[in-house]
Amino acid sequence: MHDQSYYQRYLGVEQLMSFKLNVDDFEGLSIKAVMNIVDNAYKKPLSEVLLFDLLLNETTNEALRHGVYMYFNDENECVYVGMCSSSHFVHRIGGHFGMSPKYGMNTFLKRTVKMLGLSSSMESYVEALPKISDYGLLIINANTKGKKYIARLEKIFHINYKPTLNFPKGFPKTYKDLNYDEQFSIALSNN
Repeated sequence: MHDQSYYQRYLGVEQLMSFKLNVDDFEGLSIKAVMNIVDNAYKKPLSEVLLFDLLLNETTNEALRHGVYMYFNDENECVYVGMCSSSHFVHRIGGHFGMSPKYGMNTFLKRTVKMLGLSSSMESYVEALPKISDYGLLIINANTKGKKYIARLEKIFHINYKPTLNFPKGFPKTYKDLNYDEQFSIALSNN
């Protein structure tokens, strides 16, 4: 495992302080190196995420549209991995916080309420928010890569992290283990 200075040299200080990584920066790296970068990347606390944060990728000065997003608990464990391949991050991530148990896109919040042992009432959704305010958000920008690429990207992070809120009934047995020495780009083409 590398220290913080390694990632500063590799990514640059401005990207290291961002909660948005660019998938193109993973080119030529092993799966293990990519996972180390993700593990050590800054995750923006949910209580600090602004709507504007989800519109622009500051490191490339482009609109932030498609890729993978991850929620990490207050112990830096990845608990949910999602993808945006047709809707934009601002729409999809915002949808996870629909404050009604009947809302269909709020998978993260709905499953978090259940994980916290709260009832499935609207009041429980409000009660859950302070408990997850320190959870972190990390975005992997994959604009222009296409739906199949983004689905494979999401799957690699599912396999690595086995996020409990994605798989409340258990991790799929059909997912194959990763070869962490393999190049990340090759793994994307194989999954």
